[in-house]
Amino acid sequence: ISPTEVLVQGRLVALVDEIIEDKTSVLDPIAARLAQLKENVIGTNTRAVSTSQEITILADKSVPFTVIKTIMSTCTSEGFENVSLAVTQTKV
Repeated sequence: ISPTEVLVQGRLVALVDEIIEDKTSVLDPIAARLAQLKENVIGTNTRAVSTSQEITILADKSVPFTVIKTIMSTCTSEGFENVSLAVTQTKV
């Protein structure tokens, strides 16, 4: 999660401002992308990762926690029960 965009595996799925404005339909592409990643399994190692129900959210330090919390909720609703959070800090 950058200060302006939400990416899932490198693909833009939402804008932070839209989540802040509480547009619930903006969460649909996030959920769809997560579901797509769970279905597109190639090989044994990828299958193990897709069935692990783990996800790591990497967010910029400046992203409001309400945005992160909303995305975490979307992840759990898609079956990802183990959600980890990592925060990046931009050097000035």
